[in-house]
Amino acid sequence: MPTELDWSILWSEPYGGWVVDAVLTTLELALLSWAAALIIGTLAGLARESPHLAVRLVATAHVEIFRNIPLLVQLFFIYYVLPRVLPIELRHELFRLGWEMGSAVLTLALYTSAKVAEHVRAGLNAVTRQVKWSALSTGLTWWQAQRYVTAPLVLRIIVPSLTSEFVTVFKSSSLAMTVGVVETSYLTQEIGFQSFHWIEANTLGTAVYLSCAWSVAGLMSIIERRTHVPGLLRRGTGG
Repeated sequence: MPTELDWSILWSEPYGGWVVDAVLTTLELALLSWAAALIIGTLAGLARESPHLAVRLVATAHVEIFRNIPLLVQLFFIYYVLPRVLPIELRHELFRLGWEMGSAVLTLALYTSAKVAEHVRAGLNAVTRQVKWSALSTGLTWWQAQRYVTAPLVLRIIVPSLTSEFVTVFKSSSLAMTVGVVETSYLTQEIGFQSFHWIEANTLGTAVYLSCAWSVAGLMSIIERRTHVPGLLRRGTGG
């Protein structure tokens, strides 16, 4: 077992190429999951305030199911169980196309969308009834009012909350290693097992996730400043 630190192992062959691929996979996994979660969560959050009971029940069921089941349990269920209900030919095609990555994206998206939906509903409660009634009084349908008036305002209000969820997606993407996705966490363990340079490998993983979290927080802070609704409190200010 190595007794001296050797940081050059992280960029020497074959590990250097593996590191780049794993980091790119982590970014791809997190960004795809977040984009899907934002769309699904926004729709589910708006649907929870729908005037139609059936729509509200479906949206509520989505939130309660995916928010209250542990993420790892959902990942195992979607990866191992979901393909079992498909015909054998389609099942083989699914794994041939890369079900490991697909199941991880789907799981992260559904899990995060449930929490995004709750943030959207909280944002809806912050929008005054006068705004909602004014939108409806112009002749818009309920869904049109949500799409063109309420939703853009709500998304601006909940940007700070979305920042936390975005960072969580990056951190939670490490669980994808349990179904064989070669992302950053998977790679750090692989480098450790092959080279026994555990300190260097795990420091790499820590640095990647910290860099992603800080980058997301910085980007979302810029977005928050640009989309701030006048009259509402912002982080780090008194008004």
